[in-house]
Amino acid sequence: MKYQEYENILKEALLEYLQSGGSLVDAALKDIPKEYIYEFDKKYPEDTKKQLIDKAHRAMRMKKDLPEGIRLVKVILKK
Repeated sequence: MKYQEYENILKEALLEYLQSGGSLVDAALKDIPKEYIYEFDKKYPEDTKKQLIDKAHRAMRMKKDLPEGIRLVKVILKK
């Protein structure tokens, strides 16, 4: 999954957070708890899924493409 694809998912999550009463200051200055929902290209063992998720989180922090085999579907920012 390309950065441009999942960037829109992240923007939508922030917009939903703000529309539900979340604070832009908190979003900017605090590490807000997030839930990431992923889909996998095929059935993987749980340890492989965890490795892909870890690689996906690292890629997102660096604004890079996600590894093969995993797609970000939704992000939920929690208050």
